[in-house]
Amino acid sequence: MSIEELKQVDKEGMLALYDISQVINSIQEPEELFNRVMDLVISTTKAERGLLMIKEQPLGELAVKVARNFQHRPIENPDEISQTIINQVLESGEGTLTSDARTDPRFSGSESVLLYNILSIICVPLKKQDQIIGLIYVDSRTTKNVFTERDKVFLAAFANMAAISIENAKLQARLRQENLILKEEISRQYRFENIVGQSPKFLVALSVVEKVIESSVPVLIQGDSGTGKELVAKAIHYNGPRKEKNFVAQYCGALPETLLESELFGYKKGAFTGALSNKMGLFEMADGGTFFLDEIGDISPAIQAKLLRVLQDGEMRRVGDTQSIKVNVRVISATNRDLVQEVKSGRFREDLFYRLNVVTINLPNLRDRQSDIPLLCRHFLQTAAAAQAKGIDQIENKALAVLMDYSWPGNIRELENVISYAVVMAKGQTIRLDDLPEQIKTVKSEPAATISGQTMREMEKNLIIATLKDCQGNRRQTADQLGISLRTLQYKLKELKRDDAVSEG
Repeated sequence: MSIEELKQVDKEGMLALYDISQVINSIQEPEELFNRVMDLVISTTKAERGLLMIKEQPLGELAVKVARNFQHRPIENPDEISQTIINQVLESGEGTLTSDARTDPRFSGSESVLLYNILSIICVPLKKQDQIIGLIYVDSRTTKNVFTERDKVFLAAFANMAAISIENAKLQARLRQENLILKEEISRQYRFENIVGQSPKFLVALSVVEKVIESSVPVLIQGDSGTGKELVAKAIHYNGPRKEKNFVAQYCGALPETLLESELFGYKKGAFTGALSNKMGLFEMADGGTFFLDEIGDISPAIQAKLLRVLQDGEMRRVGDTQSIKVNVRVISATNRDLVQEVKSGRFREDLFYRLNVVTINLPNLRDRQSDIPLLCRHFLQTAAAAQAKGIDQIENKALAVLMDYSWPGNIRELENVISYAVVMAKGQTIRLDDLPEQIKTVKSEPAATISGQTMREMEKNLIIATLKDCQGNRRQTADQLGISLRTLQYKLKELKRDDAVSEG
């Protein structure tokens, strides 16, 4: 609406528009907003009936979202309206008013006007910039001259505000839906069945994870870099009662004390040079959810004291503030240090250690999970091949033997990077020894030699048998777990059966 048209709205109309804007701008659900807009239109214009129509994608066809009468009840036959006026508004992009459609030469020949005995009508477009996104239509079938030019101007101004509110509500609804989908995808990603590992040491750690999920007690995860500490923290969060709230992670190593303090607790405007406005800290963002503090052993004594207060009292203060803020946060911390030794040396507060260490989860190094390496390789292979759109689905035995024999100082993270590298280098459907990085290939090992007393053939056999047992004999589930087709599994089982028969003979 132009400024000139807006000037035509009188003082009473402007006040009404202000009151209406306060109402509709507070509504975020599209359906609720549609109903509220229509009720306000009908009560303001004294119309008998009102309809709100929105163009729906992809075809841009008008769909009736609300059809109500002056009693705020649904209209039984919302299609009994003047299609001629609707088409005119869509074509011109301007609002239309008629005091008596039956005698108005523009509409007197309209079949719908005569058939449904429609007298007074106003129809105005809902616009997003210059694009029509819908219409507001009101009429009366009992009285002529119900609407005036003032009503048309007022309704056009109202439609401008309503269009903005409707677009905002639709955007908010779309964002909420996308956020819900994203959370569901993340939850699926961190389900227990998607955590790869069957080695005894890893299963011990996983059993502790399962026990702490439903509680809110602090958890300390200990393990070397790359062992999957954040993965375990996310599994606890996304499988537990706090999964609908935020999971917030902060790496505490090698950060200056003042920067880490500002990140964790936020700051008040004017707390220091450059603090131009209030800033919410990560603890506030994690309220109701989970806060994962990685490398907790690196934090300074001052930060330790503030963290202790959060754990003891459930409250914190922003930097430069005197007011405390209540927070309800589950703290999961992780470290690759020996915190017991850190406490003895005086570098870590004993009281904080006991607050953090209600439950400890010890993650083994990859070299101590040797039987998990084939499973992890297959998992990372599937992920990397899909990401790079390559049809690679297996690793040759020679390459797998080298991967099994490597010490993996970087643990799982290093293995994932190596598989991603190999997928880039590989040609065809199989990763071969030549596709591995040089630092992996230079490890001295005999591809066919025994590894931990087993040949590759024996290791494959034991892996298949163990997985089949875990899946209670379900071959399809076993094949899925191993990342192979059911046909391949059946072939391998026949081979194993034949080998056993030969050895017995």
